Amino acid sequence: MLGRFSPPAAGGLATLAACAAAGLLGLLPGVAGGFDPVNALGWMALCAPAAGALCGARGLAQFPFSLSVPAVWVLVLTLVEARAERGFPTPSWAACALGGLFASGHAVGARMHAPFRSPLVAAGALFYLGLVLAGASQGFGLVAGGTELARTHPWVAARLLDASPLVLVFDCAGWDWTHAQPEVYAGAGVEWFQRRAYPGNLAGPAVLVVGCALALLARRPHARGLPDPRAR
Repeated sequence: MLGRFSPPAAGGLATLAACAAAGLLGLLPGVAGGFDPVNALGWMALCAPAAGALCGARGLAQFPFSLSVPAVWVLVLTLVEARAERGFPTPSWAACALGGLFASGHAVGARMHAPFRSPLVAAGALFYLGLVLAGASQGFGLVAGGTELARTHPWVAARLLDASPLVLVFDCAGWDWTHAQPEVYAGAGVEWFQRRAYPGNLAGPAVLVVGCALALLARRPHARGLPDPRAR
């Protein structure tokens, strides 16, 4: 089946390798030491849209080549989790969420226009957006700011937490990341509002299906102002 697809050129293969390597940087030693699956999954969640945007902006097809990037991440994460002391109850749903975030970024990168036409600019913009969404509920590191918002506007604070890609992926993995990280718990003021976690068996596949659909629509020839070969 893969014979029907032309393999990427050397530049495309280098892009795929760079994206795969960037997503594995979360395995480097951190607060919990090296090869920690929690740190690795969180970093992959932040990198997935940016890596997808880079592949999409470079014109790499989503299937089968671009999706090899999150597939490599999931494979390595599975191997790391198998030898770690702590694992995820539902890692398969987290894998779906990662694939969906990557595919959504791929769709954005494929449709980028000036001044964001540069692949690196497209990837950087989505990576920055992911950081903003991940830190908004915590007042961007200002603990008092996030707690104050949770006290006065609990509904808004809960929705900001829902918008974080980290919360989405960890909820899909069955990991109560918000309560497991004291700095997040304190910064977001979780004790001031009620929030229901994303159901991983629904959220993970839904994100994957929507992301892949967006990526496929973004690559349609007539959507990019090119002639549709089916019209011939």
